[in-house]
Amino acid sequence: MTAPAVADRTVGRRPDRTPAWQVTLAFVVLATLYAAISIQQYRRMDSYIFDLGFFESVIRDYAHGHLPHVPVTDTTSATLHFSPVLALLAPVVLVWPSPIAVLTSQAVLVAIGVVPLMRVAVRGWMAWAVAVSYGLAPGVSALIGFDFHEVAFAVPLLAFSMAAMVRGHHRSAVLWALPLVLVKEDLGLTVAALGLVVFLRGSRRLGTFAMAFGVVAFAVLALWLPHAVGSGGFTEGVAPHSLGDVWRNLGEGWHNKGRTVVFLLLPTGLLALRSPMLLLVAVPTYAWRFLSARYTYWDPWYQYDVVLVPIAVAAMIEGAVLLHGRVRQLGLVAAVVGTLALLPQQYLAFKQVWDPDFWQTPARTAAVDRVLAKIPDGSRVAASDDLGSRIALRTDLYMVGDTIGPDGPPSPPSDFDEVEWIALDTEIAPAPVPAWRGFAALLQSGEFEVVAQADGVVVARRK
Repeated sequence: MTAPAVADRTVGRRPDRTPAWQVTLAFVVLATLYAAISIQQYRRMDSYIFDLGFFESVIRDYAHGHLPHVPVTDTTSATLHFSPVLALLAPVVLVWPSPIAVLTSQAVLVAIGVVPLMRVAVRGWMAWAVAVSYGLAPGVSALIGFDFHEVAFAVPLLAFSMAAMVRGHHRSAVLWALPLVLVKEDLGLTVAALGLVVFLRGSRRLGTFAMAFGVVAFAVLALWLPHAVGSGGFTEGVAPHSLGDVWRNLGEGWHNKGRTVVFLLLPTGLLALRSPMLLLVAVPTYAWRFLSARYTYWDPWYQYDVVLVPIAVAAMIEGAVLLHGRVRQLGLVAAVVGTLALLPQQYLAFKQVWDPDFWQTPARTAAVDRVLAKIPDGSRVAASDDLGSRIALRTDLYMVGDTIGPDGPPSPPSDFDEVEWIALDTEIAPAPVPAWRGFAALLQSGEFEVVAQADGVVVARRK
């Protein structure tokens, strides 16, 4: 069925739109939920350099009027992604220089996505099913549970774009999607995929423009720019090196990959499958993830799924409109039940809401913050993973290489020649890995003196 035919089924027509007070209520509830979980994780010292501390450092650079440069060692810069959209948070941290400001901003950004999707749904039961399916989706839960990520900016853009697609407003859909290239370099392919759907639905010129724009943006930002600045960039850790790698990577981990697809579709009650045109927009994200040899891309426990949630929910809306009466109602009930059934998943953030211990802030947190306060603002600091996010907005954070991989060599003391201060947590779980052993060796180098310590955290300055 064509887009205009779908739009004629009363989706998004003004007399049938969900009342503004209902949409506002859903937004406030979701933003409060997301912020409460994120802030409590921070208070429990469950926020880390990767990734809250890293993005704080990038935002801090923008706030001080220069391009981001986050040192990992003396000779390496962590460029990771092309995300100039993070500059929008610079005024926020200038007014409120706290990690909580960054986490709250993310909560608001993600919650905004429910607004256009509820408005485009048929008012009543469908609108609230959309609020549940979107607001409590596993992809959103994974993002909120894993610090902060730049993809939070992509969520409202995609939600507004997909809502316009459901209405058949192709020009608005494309305009909302174009800024995605400023969020993360792979999203140029998402813009191109959206352009393909627009083209297939009849807007040939507009669709061709969006496809060309997305492909060129990807080629420039993901392929050319990293090499121009001397960095491997996004594609270095993603792209297969040969056709053999493609088949090998595709064939591995299908229990993980299958679970990831199910976690996206189950909260839609499988109604999203009634709109394969919209689901085409999800193909690029799944493609780069499943073609990569990195197993963390295959699972739904990280932030990578969140950009797919607005796409799936919009497809659910369109699929529901194509159904009638009891079949539609059963599909929406299945969406709500499917979403709620995934809430208790062990590695997703929403599971913590019902745990009374989660809402208890350990006494250690205050003691650690008092010790970290000994570090002067503007200092160059090498910090443990759980400490860096607490000081990244006021110091030049020196990251410590691979904090998880067990096989890498220890970072030698010479990698930290420019470091003025050390903040080492001897009780952090990943401490035994080689990168941390080399970092901890700085204390035995004789070049630093301990200034303060508490609850296993040692703060030392260069003599």
